[in-house]
Amino acid sequence: MVKSKKTAKTKTICVIGNDPFNDGFIRQIPEAEEWRIVTVLDHDDVQPADGSIDFDALFARAREEIAALDPPADAIVGHLDFPVTSLVALLNREFGLRGASPEAVARCEHKYWMREIQRRVFPEATPAVTPINPFDPQGAREAAPDFPFWLKPVKGHSSKLGFLVRGPEDLDGALHECRLVIHQHGEPFNRFLARLDPDCGVPRDVDGNYAVAEELISAPRLFTLEGLVHRGETHVVGVVESLKGGKSSVSFSRYQYPSDIPAETVEAARGTAAALLSEFEFDAGPFNAEFFWDEAAEALRLLEINPRLSKSHTPLFHIVDGASHHRQAIQLALGRKPKMPQGGGHSAVAAKFMIRSEEADGIVKGVPSEAQLAELRALVPDFAAQILVREGQRLSALADQDSYSYELADLFIGADSIGTIEDTYLRCRHSLDFLIKPIPEEM
Repeated sequence: MVKSKKTAKTKTICVIGNDPFNDGFIRQIPEAEEWRIVTVLDHDDVQPADGSIDFDALFARAREEIAALDPPADAIVGHLDFPVTSLVALLNREFGLRGASPEAVARCEHKYWMREIQRRVFPEATPAVTPINPFDPQGAREAAPDFPFWLKPVKGHSSKLGFLVRGPEDLDGALHECRLVIHQHGEPFNRFLARLDPDCGVPRDVDGNYAVAEELISAPRLFTLEGLVHRGETHVVGVVESLKGGKSSVSFSRYQYPSDIPAETVEAARGTAAALLSEFEFDAGPFNAEFFWDEAAEALRLLEINPRLSKSHTPLFHIVDGASHHRQAIQLALGRKPKMPQGGGHSAVAAKFMIRSEEADGIVKGVPSEAQLAELRALVPDFAAQILVREGQRLSALADQDSYSYELADLFIGADSIGTIEDTYLRCRHSLDFLIKPIPEEM
């Protein structure tokens, strides 16, 4: 048995797939003095570099580790995408702890199932979606809607295998890429789906190795509601705006918090999310919901709902509110009424910047040194960085990248205004050196 050194009042919080970067923010939450934080499976277990996920083995290992805890777990949470979201739901059910049901989580995660349910609730506001079998190219071409459209896997991860399809050549290329690697998440997702209540309504004929062709929806602004459902009530923890850039303007370049999206628009988005989450039978869990907003047309369109908090926003809440939004997720999992953020951090606003490479492929020959990062931390009061690559890595071997770029690093910066943050980012970016040796495409 793993015994705790803390008092009987201490609550044992299991974090599935935790990592040192996010663990540091969790431990700085004021209530963390009353928690014993236990990492169950580490980041490399649930997001392996080779993309190989054995879902059943991960579930068995996590169940064994949690069963061995003394005192036992009081809450099980996570902040990563699949397989963590699914593992958390199954483990909470296994140990009789609070959390959204596996079926509700699956309704959020299965892109085709989610849209079909959305169509029942909001028929006029749901984009057209067609299931596509990448292993039947002729059938896929016949089923494909009019160009252009987005092609996405039924179970996506970090925009991986997301393609903007403008014509037949794009479609053939996207289907080829899907056939090569869609199984990496498709097969373990199928193992999760097999554990659901057989009467829950999951579309058995559209499994994890399918893709969906989805009508393009877009608008000048994209924002995310970070929220939670507590006893059937949907609450907004915060609103984060997302900005895109790059050659194709489809890769995320920056998140900023808090957003200046009008309160009435936020409430409309909350109402949409609440109606769907209720239809999903989702309760006792955090979520993040992404919306496109066209202010001029007064149009609000839902992109997706994820059954978890977003780890990308963790430092932003810490900088602005003095505590990561893990605070609300853990309080919810403990059965307590979550305390909503009220500011109190070091800065009024914060942003995450993604440093990307748009090389077709390449070898990482140099990354910023710890000395460079330490100098920036000394100069910028609210600064944190995650370097996501190491020397010698090949860009095309990086796991869970979008289809148009490679993410090299994330910079988190806080200040009194977005203008100051942008100036600070430029100074920081010019101080950080990434060397990429391009690899010719024919190689």
